[in-house]
Amino acid sequence: MSASSAPKEVLVLRLLLAVPVLNLFLKEALYGAEDAKYWFIANLAMIWAVSIYAFGYPAIILPALTMVPMAFLWILDVCR
Repeated sequence: MSASSAPKEVLVLRLLLAVPVLNLFLKEALYGAEDAKYWFIANLAMIWAVSIYAFGYPAIILPALTMVPMAFLWILDVCR
């Protein structure tokens, strides 16, 4: 990890911890028991599966569409 990437990671973590819905789950995954990380990932997968069951095809497409700008920004960051 370089010195320039450390503040970015802290900012992203602080922004994610500011979301009330994710706050308790993310704190437990980061600072809790060793298996809490796996339960957090399992909960995210189950939430996605239930949303696919409830909303159908848009629940599959929307995460992919949100990843496109993030992928472009990642490519720009890597190419600098």
